[in-house]
Amino acid sequence: MGQHFIRVYQSLDIEELKKHLLIYGDLSANCANCQAIDIKLTATRCPECQTEFKYVAFRNLRSHLAKLPRLQQERPDVIFIDHDDFQHHWGAWKAKNFLK
Repeated sequence: MGQHFIRVYQSLDIEELKKHLLIYGDLSANCANCQAIDIKLTATRCPECQTEFKYVAFRNLRSHLAKLPRLQQERPDVIFIDHDDFQHHWGAWKAKNFLK
């Protein structure tokens, strides 16, 4: 039948996730840890803060679905994260910690 990408839900530490997340937009990516911009999708580390990218989130996944198989072959260790889920949980985490 072949390999296909499907969503799998996993419990992750949102702070740890943000430290190692590469967010890919329409043309380039940015580091979620230090906000460095114009990073290539194939980068393994941030050129600014040198954090290792363990996770990748696409702002618009539908427009980048064709890139997933190639990226997975090049970087089998990377985990793909749903950008909307990340934004939702990161916002909730920030709000909770703002009130402390």
